[in-house]
Amino acid sequence: MDWFGNDFQKLDVVATYNLVYNATLMVEEGIGTALALDGLADTTSTGNLCFRPLEPKVESGLIIVWKKYQVFPPAAHVFHQRIMEEFSQQIRPSKK
Repeated sequence: MDWFGNDFQKLDVVATYNLVYNATLMVEEGIGTALALDGLADTTSTGNLCFRPLEPKVESGLIIVWKKYQVFPPAAHVFHQRIMEEFSQQIRPSKK
């Protein structure tokens, strides 16, 4: 809301979403425009959608948490390992 400033009151929000795929369906049907993080929707040249970054730039942080001694199913275990490998420099352990 802060990014829009005084223009926020002028917006005509017709829907909200929690799955970007659902938002892309609404956009493709001409219902409106969706705000989403880059890379979540198919905006390749073969698709009907395009991505336009906001100006000034808006960034969002991400936090991933899990139980200390969590036993993961195989797919989740691989995901957890990849996260640890990719972001091991940036991960801060909990202070508990």
